[in-house]
Amino acid sequence: MLMNREEALKLWNNEMGDKEYAYDFAGKKIKRNDYLVKNQVGWVITHLRPLELGGNDNIGNIIIMHHRTFEEWDYQYPEFSISGTNYYIHYDEKGDFYYIERILDDDDDDGGFFI
Repeated sequence: MLMNREEALKLWNNEMGDKEYAYDFAGKKIKRNDYLVKNQVGWVITHLRPLELGGNDNIGNIIIMHHRTFEEWDYQYPEFSISGTNYYIHYDEKGDFYYIERILDDDDDDGGFFI
């Protein structure tokens, strides 16, 4: 999703606060001023549920992620893997928003349930 820089930085402030650096859901470090920059801390904004798969274009379906996380995710929905870790995208109908949960492996303490 392409968003102008001013809108993107507004979203950053809403999601990350006024920090210069933050981390996306996969743990990759991102830098406030590196929106749409393909470097070690660059980031993008995208839809969790792709529009092509019935997602909507509202704030509850938008997420900030490192550009490498985005490339690895490649619009997989609802289940996907980033750097060997499995995730699932859920929809909260009451709140009208999407969110990501990590899928625990069988080796994890609570028997493989979502966290």
